[in-house]
Amino acid sequence: MDLLHKYWRWLALIVLIIVLTNSRSLPWPLVTLILGVAAGRLLREGWIVWRRAGGPPTRSKVTYWRGQRIEVGPPRAGPALPDIRGIGPALIYLIPGLIFALVAVAVVLRNLGL
Repeated sequence: MDLLHKYWRWLALIVLIIVLTNSRSLPWPLVTLILGVAAGRLLREGWIVWRRAGGPPTRSKVTYWRGQRIEVGPPRAGPALPDIRGIGPALIYLIPGLIFALVAVAVVLRNLGL
C-alpha cells in the first residue's frame, strides 16, 4: 500500500494517457469525467503554487518607531488575491489544466450535438 501512496501521480498519469489514446472506444461520459477530474486537480495545484509563490499577502502597514515594530491600520476584509508576478511557476499546472477543461467541454458539446 505504501507504493500506491508514493506513486499515485504516476498511476494517474498512466490512466490519463490510456483514456486519451482510447477515447474513441470508451464511453464519452467516462472520458469527460476523467478529463474533468484531471483538469480540476491541475487547476487546484496551480492555484496553490501561485498563492505560495509570493508568500502570505501583507494586510497592514508596518512602521518602526524607536526600534519597535508598529502595525498601522486594520486588516483588510477577505482574502487577498495572489500577486500576478508570482504566476510563473503556476503556469506549469494552469495551462494543462485549462487545456484538459476545454477538451472536456468540447467532448460534452460534441456528443450533445450543440
